[in-house]
Amino acid sequence: MYMETTLNTKFIGIRRFVSELKLELPFDRAQIIQELDSEAWVPHGEVAPVGHNPWPNTRYKCLRPQWKHKALTAVSRYFGSVEFKRQAIDWMYQEYHGIDVTWGMSADEMCRRSRTHIEFTKDMPGFVNDIHTDYRQLIATGMIYFSDHDTPDLSSYFYTDQNRSNPTRMTTAFGDGWWHMNSYDTWHEGWNRTDQVRYSGLLGLTIYTADLPEDDPQFPH
Repeated sequence: MYMETTLNTKFIGIRRFVSELKLELPFDRAQIIQELDSEAWVPHGEVAPVGHNPWPNTRYKCLRPQWKHKALTAVSRYFGSVEFKRQAIDWMYQEYHGIDVTWGMSADEMCRRSRTHIEFTKDMPGFVNDIHTDYRQLIATGMIYFSDHDTPDLSSYFYTDQNRSNPTRMTTAFGDGWWHMNSYDTWHEGWNRTDQVRYSGLLGLTIYTADLPEDDPQFPH
């Protein structure tokens, strides 16, 4: 039987559209790492939305942890819950003025038309995710680190433009992370410059999309 456990997330605003995350877990790092080490990892390109894989041999994903891995299952359920989604959306609408205009919907409407999830991620030494903004189906993205200490060699950096202006480094200690709303000025990059695996959880708040009904005049017959 699955046992519910308590996880909590704190959002801390640091600049427009970018926040720190602090995740409180009822599991120690040793259990999390043990379960991650024994997961079934697949190359990023096998689960990417359009088969996009610029990181062959350096980035791997686990979308659904094995049921026997109780800690990872609890973390996955938590970040896929309506409670976390509601907290994240309410935080953004409270913290960032004008979101209702940008997205053309209220916080309640966004909650009805979106999903949150976590992708457990394994980045090998040498992994680099060059400076970018995210694809437009993502309203917001985030990351939780499962590292044992804070180091720039595992960090993500945020900038206000493609020229890497106004850099902000995110801390990488166990349970630390970040959350940002996808926008024209949330350029970011990250890497693994160590000789160890970087484990993390990538978070997403994604607009729910569905096909047009077949009787719609714009349905592509």
